[in-house]
This record gives sequence, C-alpha cells and structure tokens, in this order.
Amino acid sequence: MNKVDNKTRIKVLLYSTQRTGIEDLVSWLDTTDFFEAPASSKPEYHGCMKGGLAQHSLNVYDAFEQKAKQFELDVSPQERIIASLCHDLCKVNFYKPNVLKKGKLSDAKPYVIEDSFPFGHGEKSVYFASKKIELTQKEILLIRWHMGPFDPQWEMYEKKIAELCPAIHAFHNADYEASKYLD
Repeated sequence: MNKVDNKTRIKVLLYSTQRTGIEDLVSWLDTTDFFEAPASSKPEYHGCMKGGLAQHSLNVYDAFEQKAKQFELDVSPQERIIASLCHDLCKVNFYKPNVLKKGKLSDAKPYVIEDSFPFGHGEKSVYFASKKIELTQKEILLIRWHMGPFDPQWEMYEKKIAELCPAIHAFHNADYEASKYLD
C-alpha cells in the first residue's frame, strides 16, 4: 500500500468534511508553512522537525478518532477532522529556523518563536479557522481548550466546558498522547 504523504492526507480529510469554505481554508494553508512547520522549538518537545506540525495534527486526529469510537463520543466525523487538524493553527508562521553562523540549525534549539500575532494558543487557532469556515460550538470548544490543565484558565472553566462539550477530556488526552508518544 502506498503511504499517503501528510499534506495529501490532511487535504483529503479536510475536503471530506464538505464544509462551506473548506477550499478557502486549504488554499490558505498552502500559503503558510503549515505542512513544513515544526510543532515545537526544541528537540525535547514534540514534533521539533520539518513537517512536525502536520504530523502532530494527524496524530491528534488518529488518536481522537480512536477515542471517539471507543467512548461513543457525541462528536461528528466532520467535527473530529476540523478540531484535530485545526487545533494548532496558532503555530502557522510561528517558528523560524535558528540558523547558526555556519548556516547550520542549532542542535539545542533548532527553531525560535517569532509570534507576530500574540493572541493566545487556542484562541488564535479558533480565530484562524473561523476566518475561512464556520465552526460548530463543539469545534470551537475543542480547539480553544485542547490544552486542558496546561491552560491557566482551565480550572476556572473546566466544569462548564465539560458540560457543553463532554468530549473535551478525550480531545485534550488525544493531543497530549500525540505529543508525548506519537510525534
């Protein structure tokens, strides 16, 4: 079986949602570094490599798909795709290569952050996605709160978030597991 590259797989999944505006979202992704960007800046973090962001997004999708089926979560296939593949859009055009004087990437910190739009992690991802497609309430909550207890405001809102979107814990765990074990 031919292994489909990450860019193709992501596009096929996004188009499969048949969401109004999905063509605009995919076209926008093509103008960014989404498919080539790392998912983090340091080797000890997840996805610190070329293409790490796309790979991480797919790993979250695969893990969340498994959890959604296992726990019979009330999240549509389209919502699972959109939330998983858009949860880290905040990292688009966010990391820059940390090139040393000899033109080589730093081993200790291959990428540095250059955040031209400091708007918050989940918030920025919701913002970018919602400029191209209309998000459902579940997608907004999943994307915004995917960091779970790593978000400073989580403790204040967790009960209400879980009430509105019970799948949030599974989604956060899918993201966490992807970053710790799959990326």
